[in-house]
Amino acid sequence: MKAIAGIAALGILLGGCAYTVGDGWFFKPQPLPTKARPAGDLKWDREERLSATGSIITIANGYMPTLAARLPAKVTHEIVDVGSQKIAISRVKAANAIDGEPLIVACMGQSGTRFNSGEYYAEKLLPWGEVLLLDYPGYGDSSGKPTVDDMMLFQQNFPAYIDGISKGRPLVMWGHSLGGPICAALAGGSRQADAVVLETTGRTFTDIMAVGKPWFTPPFVKLELDDKLKTYDIVGSLAHFNGPVMVINGGKDQRLPGLTKPVADALKAQGLHVAYIDVPQADHMNAAMNSQFAKEAWPFFQALSDTRH
Repeated sequence: MKAIAGIAALGILLGGCAYTVGDGWFFKPQPLPTKARPAGDLKWDREERLSATGSIITIANGYMPTLAARLPAKVTHEIVDVGSQKIAISRVKAANAIDGEPLIVACMGQSGTRFNSGEYYAEKLLPWGEVLLLDYPGYGDSSGKPTVDDMMLFQQNFPAYIDGISKGRPLVMWGHSLGGPICAALAGGSRQADAVVLETTGRTFTDIMAVGKPWFTPPFVKLELDDKLKTYDIVGSLAHFNGPVMVINGGKDQRLPGLTKPVADALKAQGLHVAYIDVPQADHMNAAMNSQFAKEAWPFFQALSDTRH
């Protein structure tokens, strides 16, 4: 028996073997202390920081937006029916919000939930409009499981929900890290999405898998993506999108190094209007939280309009 096992092992070493990568590689929600039930119990960790008072100035007259200028913010929570799923969302509206300012939907990274990451994403996006945060299926306070099947069902139905609440104002889909391909898929299915922001992300789950495999993965082991996960492709999802796209790169991004610039190049080659912002000193998490980004992003957000009626 030992001889047979040894021959089999040698065959694997010489011929190689394949390992199929599935849901659990990508969808890794941080656990909550408890699920929030009823919806009135929905909150984030450190949510109270957004109720602090800042210097209230208008953003209507060309002033560069800052987080302090947008505080105190009003945070509301609810669980909405999206098809057969119940999705937990939060909305953050600035103290100096103006009529018609953008609604920005945040697609978080692979572990992000409203409870654990809501403060970070709200503070990053609030200078540019009203923020909508959500828990993916099986994440946070949403129903379902963190699987590709539940995610696909969500992506079929969620665009209709955001289309319904965003009419009369620009709708921006902002995807960070793993949320980049997810937000692109949502934008591709929306009739109202006006712009897409892609922050420190990769074009496909295959690309993300390639840079995320453990360093000790044997060279003879070939990682193959589950077929359902191969549908995630930013460029393919935006094939029929005609709005502006902003792509943000962190020069010191060690999580998805080298993946963001090719996304911008491929979208430009597809004929889209792409604003590429490179922040050399930024890492994977903070590329959109600095003065250089604010200065370069300002014209992009100033030019937004509700174009997809």
